[in-house]
Amino acid sequence: MSYFDSFMTKNGVNPLKGFLIKEAHLSNVMVTWVEMQPGSVLPEHKHDHEQISLVVDGALELTVGGETRLLKKGDVAVVPSRVLHSGRVLDEFTVAIDAWNPVREDYLYKK
Repeated sequence: MSYFDSFMTKNGVNPLKGFLIKEAHLSNVMVTWVEMQPGSVLPEHKHDHEQISLVVDGALELTVGGETRLLKKGDVAVVPSRVLHSGRVLDEFTVAIDAWNPVREDYLYKK
């Protein structure tokens, strides 16, 4: 096991059109680097995972539990387990870092 990696050189998964997700994880926690193309849409959904999202570049309109906010660099949103949420990337390439508990098996890159 290596203790170091880089999201800049990792492969990722494309769960939705316009989204590339790269991950690092341990047994109980996961961090994802999410690259989002302009105009991409995250349909309304919910999951059992707890999620914290931090925008590191670009802008994302996010709706959590019926409340909508425009998130820009440095803004964060928390998404509790089983709360409906959705999003829309505005007109620029956007990157976010998401923290997850438990690990999202569907985001693991399969070699």
